[in-house]
Amino acid sequence: MRSCHGETGLQGTFGVKHEFAIEHAGQGMSGESLRERDARVIANIARLRFSPLSLIGGRGNRLIEEGGRELLDLSASFGPAILGYSHPAIMHAVTQACANMAGASLLAYPNENAVALAEELLRLTPGSGERRVWFGHSGSDANDCAMRVVEAATGRSRFISFIGSYHGNLSGSMSISGHTAMTHTLPRAGLLLLPYPNPYRPTFSASNVLALLDYQFATTCPPTQVAAIFIEPLMADGGLIVPPPGFLAAIQARCRRHGIQIIVDEVKVGLARSGKLHCFQQKGWSPTWWSSARDWAAVCRSRR
Repeated sequence: MRSCHGETGLQGTFGVKHEFAIEHAGQGMSGESLRERDARVIANIARLRFSPLSLIGGRGNRLIEEGGRELLDLSASFGPAILGYSHPAIMHAVTQACANMAGASLLAYPNENAVALAEELLRLTPGSGERRVWFGHSGSDANDCAMRVVEAATGRSRFISFIGSYHGNLSGSMSISGHTAMTHTLPRAGLLLLPYPNPYRPTFSASNVLALLDYQFATTCPPTQVAAIFIEPLMADGGLIVPPPGFLAAIQARCRRHGIQIIVDEVKVGLARSGKLHCFQQKGWSPTWWSSARDWAAVCRSRR
């Protein structure tokens, strides 16, 4: 995918002109740089910055920084921009949706676009039996909802998660996360945090973790109290860890034996990055719940 004016991109041509934006964006009335203005008005809690770039636009697979320099974007803005920026198909889909809005809330009325999207998601996601889709605002929202619904449905109050996991920053999804950057927030009462086995730094082997889980089940964490386990089939923020062969299958077997729901979090893993559309398909899993976000923001708009 190329990004200069008039060059061919993914299923279309990038011909949107940005000269005005490049020339005039970036500096405010005071002559401050974009980064200085950002520091003055954007809350620190809204920042997770790993780059010195300050951006004023984007097209194709390029980002445009203050001053007009174009850079190849390999981050996809942490996932949501897998189809690049200002793609004509996405721009057309968004414009069409805004030009003929079927209400503004799925709570109040059935919505053609939402129902069609849910049907497509169910078609693309392996599973059997009666299934439903819940639409939220983010991955944090999805995992927060899953936690609350599973607790209500099972009548159980405890959860299992993994050290290094990140499931969101809402009160519920944060409380079942195990990332070291979130130690300022106490975990949910009754949460069992297990090590995630790392074949490259084997402090805890898969057999060690499974033995620890069995010991917890037999002592301080009866499985009849556990509503669900939150697990990433490929741990993202905890180090991009691929679990050892057989580990996920062994976890699934234990959960099935004790009636524990399996919530697979693929928000950060994204679509098709593992070689299959859904990462859990690599392990032959059949999760009870599946949460995703980010990539769908681009894919669903382009298919609208």
